[in-house]
Amino acid sequence: MKTLEDRIIKGIVQGSPEWMSLRVGKIGGSRIADLLTEGRGGAESLTRRKYKNELIRERLTGRKLDTYKTPAMMRGIDLEPMARSWYEVKHNVFVDQVAIVLHPTIEGGQCSPDGIVESTNSLIEIKVPNPENHLDNILTNGKQLEQYYDQCMWQLACMPEKEFCDLISFDPEMPDHLQGFVKRIYRDDEYIKQMEDKVISFLHEIETVVINLKEISNGNNT
Repeated sequence: MKTLEDRIIKGIVQGSPEWMSLRVGKIGGSRIADLLTEGRGGAESLTRRKYKNELIRERLTGRKLDTYKTPAMMRGIDLEPMARSWYEVKHNVFVDQVAIVLHPTIEGGQCSPDGIVESTNSLIEIKVPNPENHLDNILTNGKQLEQYYDQCMWQLACMPEKEFCDLISFDPEMPDHLQGFVKRIYRDDEYIKQMEDKVISFLHEIETVVINLKEISNGNNT
């Protein structure tokens, strides 16, 4: 198994065309919940099927679909560096930025954490929610952040060397002591193993369909 250092891709800005090209047809943390969504009675959910078809298309075309970034998404992108700096000062650590981390054993599995903290053997994931939702995270001990549990756990799956992920909610307009809220997500190896098994199955389904579709395009569908 390659070391973490060998699996880290640096020197590429997240969100750039180069970064997007590295994610074509690959499983990432931001969409892992779509893969894990189950339908009624054990049937495949529409969410899972749509994500699978999206990745199949990416592998066939070699490109990702252009997606519209909402004002809320742009706000999050713009404020992410400020949130990272807040975390560094608050916890007296240095956060190392990376582009992509490859899963140690699953080809086609990867993640893009918002930072790695060597001194605490951890990583961070930053969210900049609507102001009212940030306040709700403070008042409810991060209740709304629970929707990102699978994303954090997949990042820990890609980095078995790390112990936890600090999930950050940030609003720079709040008073200094309320600008950031951190919910710590510790790795759960049993849950991670279940995730990995589902990802392997998912990737196998994708590869099977891609091979079949390529055979059709070559006129071998008799």
